[in-house]
Amino acid sequence: MSKRKVVALSLLWALILILQGYWLFEGQRMSGAAEAAREEQAARGAQLYAQNCMVCHGPVGEGIIGPPLNRDAFRAEGKPPVQVATIQDSLTKTIARGRPGFDSHTWLVEDGKIHSYTRMPAWSTADNGPLNEQQIRDLVTFLMYGDWQEPSKHAAAPEVARLTVTEYVQNPDTGAQEQRTRPVTAQDLDVQAKGLTEEENQQAKELFVEMNCIQCHTLGSYGGVVGPNLTRAGEWLPSQEFVERWIANPQDFAPWERMPSVWDGQGTPVDLTETYREEQDKFRSIMPPYEDAMSPEQIRLLARFLMGLGDVEKRNAASLPAPSGVSSQGPEQGGGGDAGGAGGGS
Repeated sequence: MSKRKVVALSLLWALILILQGYWLFEGQRMSGAAEAAREEQAARGAQLYAQNCMVCHGPVGEGIIGPPLNRDAFRAEGKPPVQVATIQDSLTKTIARGRPGFDSHTWLVEDGKIHSYTRMPAWSTADNGPLNEQQIRDLVTFLMYGDWQEPSKHAAAPEVARLTVTEYVQNPDTGAQEQRTRPVTAQDLDVQAKGLTEEENQQAKELFVEMNCIQCHTLGSYGGVVGPNLTRAGEWLPSQEFVERWIANPQDFAPWERMPSVWDGQGTPVDLTETYREEQDKFRSIMPPYEDAMSPEQIRLLARFLMGLGDVEKRNAASLPAPSGVSSQGPEQGGGGDAGGAGGGS
């Protein structure tokens, strides 16, 4: 072989090695750039989640009015590209278009199971929502890849409990007006339950204060913020029997008994039993039992009181016209079917 051919072959092999090295480096560089871009998107999405979604889906996606979003069904890790694309498309459509249902927080009991019929609004600017396409992509990226500890860093200041009343009273010695603070009493609770007498309302409110329910739950203008606001509880609590059992001993409830199933975008009920069963400690209530502190009659009265708060007609599906897109079989359209029911109040 001539010297010229040897040089040419050497140069060719050198070029091949250089190109292979470049392609390897470029692939790693592009992969790193894509990962960095995804992390930036997820960070923006976490902020959007805190501003728009946390109130219904919870600080760590555990679900409150809307269903839990911190489920493996919505994560991309370990899934094939086709499944990742399906999840991404489903979440995008659900966030953009929303999900039909009732405007108020509505849980209904059907066939012995609790279902959420709370409407999720459309968030896309194309449907008069506040989020543009890039923001929706950021939010979906967070749900699929983000860290659930991030949204709380961007949350607004928490609501402050109101457990005292400030009054101005006249000093009998000086005649001057003085400011005084006292604990909230039953007389301060500015709510009335339908279906109860004036005396029963007063007795129920006294129980609410005496049993320290007010330390965790808001009722009207006063109360704590640890547990749900109960001012309009009659609109969404499923039944008096449920409430009586709950007051007596919340720990008797398995999470899959008390947490609602949801409708996906195709009108199919999504049973989250296995999710609740696998991670039941996450969904256990911290509320203490009252079966030893209250008589059955007192528990029954307090349950009747809570069931009578707010617009109680919203609780009864038979007395309501079906919301747009909802039939007796559930919502008929909207996004979110393939990912396991991303819909819910938001």
